[in-house]
Amino acid sequence: MARAGKTAQEFIQCSFSPIVAVLCSQKVDNVVAKNNLSFTELLQPFACMDWEGQFREPGGSICSVKNWKLVIRDVTWKPLQPTEARRQLNNAVLHNYNEKTVVVEIDGRKFDIPQSTPWFDAWREAYLDVQFPSDHEFTKHFLSCIIVGTTHDDNIIDTYNSLNQQYAQLQNVTPPKLPKWFNNEILKSYLLLHDVSSVTKEKADAAFETLKQTFGASNCFMLSINSKTTVDSCLPSDYWTPFIKRASDTITDISSSLTSTPLEPQNTFPPANVCGPGADPNTLSVSINPETIHPLTADNDIYDNANSLQTHSFSGSSESVSVSGKALDFLTEIHGAALNASDIEEIKRFMQEYASKALLPHVEKLIAQLSEGVATKKGVSRSLISATKRWFNTGKTGNTTVNNTVIYSSDCPELQLRRLGDLWFMCGQWLRAFDTYHTAKREFYADSAWLCYAGALEMAAISAFMAGEATRKTHGYMEESIVTYLNTCRMVQYAVRATLLSVLCLKSSGLHGEAAKQLIRMTSEDSDLRSAMLLEQAALCFLSGPGHKAMCRKYAFHMVLAGHRFSKAGQKKHAYRCYKQAYEVYAESGWRLATDHVQFALGRLAGALRLAREAVCWLRAPLAPHSLQPAPQQTAFLHEYMLAHQQWLEGAEDYKDRLPALPLPLLETEATTVLCIGPAPLSSPSRVPATSLSLNDEARPHEDQYWHKLEEMLLQVAQGSVPMIFKPTIDLYTEKTDTNPIVPQGEPIQVSITLRNPLKISLVLKDVELLWKFVSSADDPEAPKEILNNEPTVATGNVLDTNVIYGQKIKSVLLEGDCKKVVTFSLTPLRVGQLCVHALAYKLFNVGERDNETGNVMISGKLDLLSGVNNADKRLQISVISHAPCLQMTFSETDPEVLSGEMRTIDVEFRNVGPIDMRNVYVAVSHPDCVSLVTDQAPDDFKALYEEKFREPLTYADERAGRAVAWRTLAARHAVMAATAVPSGGHARAQLLLRPRLFAPRLCLLVYYETGAPARPYRLLRHVFHFKVTEAVEVSITPRRSLRTVENITRENLNLAVEIKNVFNDTDEDVSIEILEASLLSRQWQLTDLTAARNKDDHLMSHERLHLIFKGLRILETLPEGKIDYSRLKVSSSPAANDDINVTPYSKFIVEYKSSLTDLPEPLAKDKKNSGLIQSMFVLRWKAHYKSKGKTTIGQHCLWLNCFNKVESRERHHMPIDIPTLQLEDYDSKVELNETKKKNKDNVITFRLEHSNNIIHNFNQRKLCLVPITINIVNCNGVPVQVFIDMTKQQNRESYGVLGWAGALNSGSEAEAKELGVSVSLEKFESRKVEVRAVCAAPGTYLVGSAFAVSICQENDQHSMAHCVNNTSLLIVQQA
Repeated sequence: MARAGKTAQEFIQCSFSPIVAVLCSQKVDNVVAKNNLSFTELLQPFACMDWEGQFREPGGSICSVKNWKLVIRDVTWKPLQPTEARRQLNNAVLHNYNEKTVVVEIDGRKFDIPQSTPWFDAWREAYLDVQFPSDHEFTKHFLSCIIVGTTHDDNIIDTYNSLNQQYAQLQNVTPPKLPKWFNNEILKSYLLLHDVSSVTKEKADAAFETLKQTFGASNCFMLSINSKTTVDSCLPSDYWTPFIKRASDTITDISSSLTSTPLEPQNTFPPANVCGPGADPNTLSVSINPETIHPLTADNDIYDNANSLQTHSFSGSSESVSVSGKALDFLTEIHGAALNASDIEEIKRFMQEYASKALLPHVEKLIAQLSEGVATKKGVSRSLISATKRWFNTGKTGNTTVNNTVIYSSDCPELQLRRLGDLWFMCGQWLRAFDTYHTAKREFYADSAWLCYAGALEMAAISAFMAGEATRKTHGYMEESIVTYLNTCRMVQYAVRATLLSVLCLKSSGLHGEAAKQLIRMTSEDSDLRSAMLLEQAALCFLSGPGHKAMCRKYAFHMVLAGHRFSKAGQKKHAYRCYKQAYEVYAESGWRLATDHVQFALGRLAGALRLAREAVCWLRAPLAPHSLQPAPQQTAFLHEYMLAHQQWLEGAEDYKDRLPALPLPLLETEATTVLCIGPAPLSSPSRVPATSLSLNDEARPHEDQYWHKLEEMLLQVAQGSVPMIFKPTIDLYTEKTDTNPIVPQGEPIQVSITLRNPLKISLVLKDVELLWKFVSSADDPEAPKEILNNEPTVATGNVLDTNVIYGQKIKSVLLEGDCKKVVTFSLTPLRVGQLCVHALAYKLFNVGERDNETGNVMISGKLDLLSGVNNADKRLQISVISHAPCLQMTFSETDPEVLSGEMRTIDVEFRNVGPIDMRNVYVAVSHPDCVSLVTDQAPDDFKALYEEKFREPLTYADERAGRAVAWRTLAARHAVMAATAVPSGGHARAQLLLRPRLFAPRLCLLVYYETGAPARPYRLLRHVFHFKVTEAVEVSITPRRSLRTVENITRENLNLAVEIKNVFNDTDEDVSIEILEASLLSRQWQLTDLTAARNKDDHLMSHERLHLIFKGLRILETLPEGKIDYSRLKVSSSPAANDDINVTPYSKFIVEYKSSLTDLPEPLAKDKKNSGLIQSMFVLRWKAHYKSKGKTTIGQHCLWLNCFNKVESRERHHMPIDIPTLQLEDYDSKVELNETKKKNKDNVITFRLEHSNNIIHNFNQRKLCLVPITINIVNCNGVPVQVFIDMTKQQNRESYGVLGWAGALNSGSEAEAKELGVSVSLEKFESRKVEVRAVCAAPGTYLVGSAFAVSICQENDQHSMAHCVNNTSLLIVQQA
């Protein structure tokens, strides 16, 4: 039906072809009916002339007529009824659907656009065919009439006379009846139809001769048909099907449908007012005739004549008529069954003879008559009002309206001029037609005959285009014609026709933008199909411009609009196609709202077209994350998707035994975790299970390194060495672990899945469970050998009856809008093999429909856990091994609130719940100075302190050996054996001592036990104590030394100034501190005495301080290697102070390690020695009293004293003495002891001066005063030294007097030295007295310590000098 591929010129020429009327007798219809055709249908395929005709124009020139096409139409033809017209328009669009596309690349993007638009071509032709012939133009009027009789008539002349009478009646009908004739002088020709199959040739010839004699030979023709015989072949093709356009109610017996020929009186012009500029549309008086209803008007619209057409064409509501996609029945009919090839040639010959010998001369005659009449009457007004308007009217057409009172008669010069232009146009004389139309439009404009004016403008513009003379001005003619039709005349159907023709001209001239504007202007709400067709063409115009001017976004937008209007018109396939073309633009635009709308529309249209799979794909797209749609819209999207999903599954055979993947919710792949730690212990009163690992544990690389180091220590202690390639044991499998989980059979596996709802609405998941596949091991003879898969049973709603895997099903999960939720499942494998968890099955409900529970939509589906990039994820590929021991560890309850340094004892139980015995249970702790496991194999606590602080560094052959020893020592310090074996179902108990500190509120335990399984030789169990530690006791120690004479022996004395402060600051709790006792663990010093205030037994309240001075003496004898001497002094009289430091639990916490667990201690260098002068561990035991709770706790602080620096427990670092401290004794040494500033050998010795402080001497009698002085020197170091007292160097001469020295003095250490003094050799820790005499020459004050200097020289060391000044050794000499 659609003659696609026509050029603009061909289409225009075919649209304005001469129309020939045919008046047939009843027998003619019977003869032609043998071919399932009417007579007009028989001739129409051969109405295109392939010859070039000629005629002479009035000026004498020869005019050629090429490609002349005639339209053969029955004289009783009338436009289709509105309903049928709409059906034909819809069918024209529907039956010409074509999916062929071409790829167009614009700005680097490729789009699939239709290769052609046959549906538009067919609709355009159908739209022009159903136009009602108007009296303002004559191209749609009958130009001639063929009266047809047949040789079956007995009296042929009577038949033709009867037909002539009918013809005369049809010519004299009163307006506005049909038919309409070109003018009063119509060419009338006579055709005798000869039925060869039933009438002899002689009878036919005789009848034809009679006919010629009666009506003239030039007007008579004979046509022979139905010549086919049994030996003739069928026609090669059906010539008639593309031209048959029948109403659905006429597809019956063709002959019976042509029996009646109702007469319709003609009305050239209606006696009514023309709607022109100035007329009020609300007061327009119209004569209504039901027979003149226009086929393109709505049911309530009126069409009375061409000059009184109403506003609308047809409504969208009544437009969607019977768009069923089913072809009409007549398309399957066989046509021309009684015709052969000679009959076809006869028909062609007749058409050519009629056109060349009858019609073309008649046209030539009409042109001559009209030209003469126009020339003689040109410029003469036919009415007084018309003449007046020519002088005074200057108005323009447009939106303004003027009352039009012009009434043209049928033969007035203005209409004759229009007739002449139409004749020129139908004969292809474009320039002559343009000149005529141009003249006519001026006449019509002067008379304000706006309908005729618009028609003349329209034809003038088309004539210029056909002549190849189109310009901006002629395009403007068409624009003005459309505006006049639309706004002034209010005749939409002619405005649409003019737009369709104008678009052809504009597109041929490359004016695609202007064409699009005109198409868009003609869209309206009254016709969805028409608007859809025009919007689609406008969209293609936007894409058809030059490459740099192609407007892709406008193309897509108008395609969306076209798709919407197609959908309203019932053209679902075309709507789907338009939306799909628009989606190509929006797909990568980032315009989420627009993209969602297009995808949603595509999904609904695909569902309407029963493209279930495509509908699901389109409708799931708007449910993607980051949607900007409001919640109600998302609810609608989800509802449509679920309905489409249900429809798809009903017809999908692929999903009978498997579940489809659903777009909601989303999977947070990186958050998927698998935990294989065995079953948790049953809850028990007053017992706390080990914290172990949990699915909620966040990945902390530093903590993982912490646990891995503890595991290495356990391997070192339990197995004697760490594997060269150490792979830490993994029980919690995350995205960062690249290994398959291993779990013994019978133990539960915990799988954590994090789901995310990207929408703003809530989702409900029901019957949520994991989908798995299991392959049994070849080593398990009891297990089935096939692959077990629970997806088919879940898909069918059944329960898998198997003893291989026990799974968990969650009844309901609510996902709030835009949130994440963690869902945890438990799987227990009961056989050895490989388990793969590949998906999550669930039933999805839309909570947005909760108000209507009975109408809720539910769909079943799954969420793939191993799709895409996660296909190689090892987290869900689980290896199930044979039975293994499983440890459960519980503790007695303890209060998490604790004071720093407080000691607690709890009970720990190791229980084996596995079916296999476990062996070699070891426990590693993170802080050995805070956690200690009491066992029978516990090492000597003092030995650990000796190894840490007192042992001389060993020498190693190389650094590697030193590091190995240091590592073994560190591992032994942290790990200890708890039990050698625990049978299946048995348990072992031990005591655990805790002393949390402020710097260590988290105390970690890692338990190791051997399984005996090759796949997993050992397993681990974690526990973490979490304490809220509060600082209550702060201890600071300031060590000083002095010399003391005991039993006439001068010995070195140690004074420890200890300050204890209660720093508890909690306002809700009142804690007082009681100091119990102090101990000193050392190989050099021991406590001897305590100096304290009288109220030292009183409790320290908050922010109170207690000062204690502990005195000690150096241990002179050498202790055996590995032995540490301890001394203690009780501070309080409380019984809690009676316990010794060497008993549990106090002996377990006498060492403080400051190194990090993850830092391997450096091996001691060969030349590194313990050079501190104190090297003692000071341990202070205290007791805290809680007033409100009524309880007491005992704690312990340890401070390592290495040298004479101030030490604080809170700051945990050495502080140099920068300010003077309290002088404890008058003989305290004031030697600078800041070892951070001077070398250790500066403090190797100490000395004390003994002399009289006040001497009275008579210098008049004796000039010199000799004062005896004793210098007590003590070697504080553990090696012999050589001491030289230089008497020649004195200090502070300006402030004090100058002392001299008397006696035998030695020279310095070198032979040539100029110094004089006393040289003394001291063994280690030896004390000596040196007697000297000081000489005073005058009374005064002398500083004895400034009168000499001391230098020390150790063995194997060079001579070094140290000036030691004692400012307290004053000597006052008075005159007697």
